[in-house]
Amino acid sequence: MADTRNGSPIAGDNPAGKLALLIVLCAVQFIDAWDVASMGPALPQIQRDLGMSPTSLQWVVTAYVLGYGGFLLVGGRLADIFNRKRLLLIPLTIFIVASIVGGLATSGDVLIAARFVKGLTAAFTAPAALALLLHTFHDGSERQRALGVYLAVSSVGFTSGFLFGGLLAAANWRLVLLVPAGLALILLFVAGRVVPAQEPRGGDQREPVDVLGALAVTSGLLALVYGVSRASANGWGDALTIGVLVAAVVLLAAFLQIERVRPVPLLPLGIFTRPGVSRGNAIIFLLQGGYVGWQFVSTLYLQDVHGWTPLQVGLIFAPGGVIVLLTAQRVAGLVTRFGSWPIASIGMVLMTIGTAWTLTLGNLDSVVVFFLASVITGFGYTMAFVAANISAVAGARANEQGLASGLFIASLQVGSGVVLAVVASVFASGAYSGEGAYRLGIVVAVVTAAVALLISVAGLRKSHEPAELSPAPHSS
Repeated sequence: MADTRNGSPIAGDNPAGKLALLIVLCAVQFIDAWDVASMGPALPQIQRDLGMSPTSLQWVVTAYVLGYGGFLLVGGRLADIFNRKRLLLIPLTIFIVASIVGGLATSGDVLIAARFVKGLTAAFTAPAALALLLHTFHDGSERQRALGVYLAVSSVGFTSGFLFGGLLAAANWRLVLLVPAGLALILLFVAGRVVPAQEPRGGDQREPVDVLGALAVTSGLLALVYGVSRASANGWGDALTIGVLVAAVVLLAAFLQIERVRPVPLLPLGIFTRPGVSRGNAIIFLLQGGYVGWQFVSTLYLQDVHGWTPLQVGLIFAPGGVIVLLTAQRVAGLVTRFGSWPIASIGMVLMTIGTAWTLTLGNLDSVVVFFLASVITGFGYTMAFVAANISAVAGARANEQGLASGLFIASLQVGSGVVLAVVASVFASGAYSGEGAYRLGIVVAVVTAAVALLISVAGLRKSHEPAELSPAPHSS
């Protein structure tokens, strides 16, 4: 199935071989994206079974996205200089083990640790899969079709995760972790036979990996989220809370300094001077964080206050996922025609309206409130996400496309963790009780969306920013 060109093995010109490889790589991305959203409907069951507080419960989601986002840049770097097949298969094996451990967990700490490890494995499998795809489908039109399928599957994975998570959690929340382990086991077996072997590269050709930078940024983000979470239970004046937040600032500042002096930095800071890159990443950080935080509070409200089942919660949010699937490609065309920021601004208006609409909870029928919110935010999320993605990647130089793509995904994952920590902290602060506490958590999501809207509107003046995605992004 595989052949070798210029010493670099690919899937060959056999259409069946390429199709099999594309299916495997899409399946890897599907599982990674699915795992981000699938835990949402199971959270109330997990909270009851494992006796977790709201602030510790959010770490079930946050641990995954921080492991994913924190190590994604180094994962992408390794995919450029090490054996990609191994970088795909070894983390996939660890993913299976971590999923089983999480599915059998009897304490919240074990579950959170398992989720962090799962996120960390995704930080290596995602860039390895994309690098293999870009290397195999090297012709322009062929690459575009393969990338289109790959990104569509990723979108379906994330947006359907809530529904599938609800289906499994309706039986038992542990299935949300154990079923992906079974699917990944099958995928591991198939990938070992479908993914072509890669000849080792000489050690003198390898550039150093900025492991120190990766550890600094990941530790800093973990400390930041932990400090915000701890503040809700112990207050902002608590000595340990202050100490952790100070440590977060020091670690993140150290990361910036490390990147300035490293000859081969994990994140060349110059990329943020490119038009659209900074704004696109800021938008996705806030958009994804607010969206995940809103779903977190909404899920707890519907299940804890109104006694909805996980399946019912998954179904009420399903329209948003369907809208993303059906409209993403059309929105990309609109961005090419009108530019990123007019489309992103309209999307953020809809996101702000959709999340703010749910502040009517308790006064109107919950089906009406959350169904309409799901539809409105579905359109808004698609427009803002696609526009920010195109701007963030198209704004980079030709030799920075891979870095820009990795940075965008990292911003998405880290935004989920940081904003969710703030939402959970405010929700559990005790400032309000009953429905007032849920409204307070949603207010944070609304404010987050509003800030993203202001950033997006500011981009309307930047008419020189690119509006098209480069036709052949690189994996480096």
